[in-house]
Amino acid sequence: MKHLSALFPLILLGAVSCGRAPRVAEQKTPDRGVFEMLALHVQSRMKLSQNCTAGGAVVLQNGKLVYEEYFGTLGRENGSPAVNANARFPFYSVSKGFGASVLASLVSDGTLALDDPVSKYLPHFTGTGPGGKFDRGRVTVRTLASHSSGVPNDDTPPRTWPDSPPFGDIVLQFETGTSFLYSELAMRLLGEVMERASGRTYDQLVAERIAGPLGLATVGYINRGDDLANVVETCVGFDSSRTFYSNEFGARPYPGSGLFGSLRDIAAYAQAWVDSGRVKDGTVFKGDYVPSAWINQPPGRQPDPAYGLLFWLFPEAREVVFSGMAHTICAMLPEEKMVLVMGLNQRNSNRGWDFQLEKVSLARVGYAILASQRSEGTGGQKF
Repeated sequence: MKHLSALFPLILLGAVSCGRAPRVAEQKTPDRGVFEMLALHVQSRMKLSQNCTAGGAVVLQNGKLVYEEYFGTLGRENGSPAVNANARFPFYSVSKGFGASVLASLVSDGTLALDDPVSKYLPHFTGTGPGGKFDRGRVTVRTLASHSSGVPNDDTPPRTWPDSPPFGDIVLQFETGTSFLYSELAMRLLGEVMERASGRTYDQLVAERIAGPLGLATVGYINRGDDLANVVETCVGFDSSRTFYSNEFGARPYPGSGLFGSLRDIAAYAQAWVDSGRVKDGTVFKGDYVPSAWINQPPGRQPDPAYGLLFWLFPEAREVVFSGMAHTICAMLPEEKMVLVMGLNQRNSNRGWDFQLEKVSLARVGYAILASQRSEGTGGQKF
């Protein structure tokens, strides 16, 4: 497979003799075929995101890599290396998509159940909490994973309880299961439940149950002192960029954020979901778990928005998504056996665009690619 370069150098032709300026050849444009629209989509989003430095796109069809291209550099520093297939992008909430498989694996082998109450693992997590109104005893694994628990959002790390039971001060904002509130604190609580149920730390669960079995060599956590070679920095405004280390989100790894990895590995991970948990050497979770993860949860909650078990759902686009703050989006089109990943290292939400709509836009690009393939009879152009 021929790898597409992000940028093609200008070739200087001719000489400067006789007072003539050197002739510059036109910049060569790669022949991307039907994937041109995806390349332009990613590049336009880079421009809109305050000219962020790094971008890339990967497409799988029927489990095969059919398109891959990278743009820009790892950071803003002079001489920063070019982005390539092994570059490790900051996941932010893409980490939640990976947490979906940790949860699926634990449910599949009976380590825990979706309707286990949190109090099974933290016995003090009952009653209303200090000054509260709603019963915490009704919070379950399912309602945590669907952001419908009522646990308030608190994403200010680190959150610790040195003089009281962990998470004991939580007061629910609404009755569990009746509404939706995207909550990093709920993700920390879910990580605690996973650890107590399994007897393993969350980073061990990711490595042993997901990254290892799927061969995702680039997926993991990056902390101060680690090798930063080929790590994509996160851009902050026009003039700066830096590595946002995993433990800046809290001292302990948890399902909400903190992972890094390549766009290829994100796509390979998503393919396991499209294939109902099947991988080359077996399964990472049972296939009958997938329908429950890809329907609005918990049953009976109004789909506003539609959200499953750590996945965004867009039924109108026949699309399942996991995505992150720096504008890395993975769109799965299960009916088409297609996975699209776009990666950026910054998102600017103040330029007239909406992140939720961006997730649907990526699916629409995918359907446009499919329509072009069918029209041209290519069935998927390989590079």
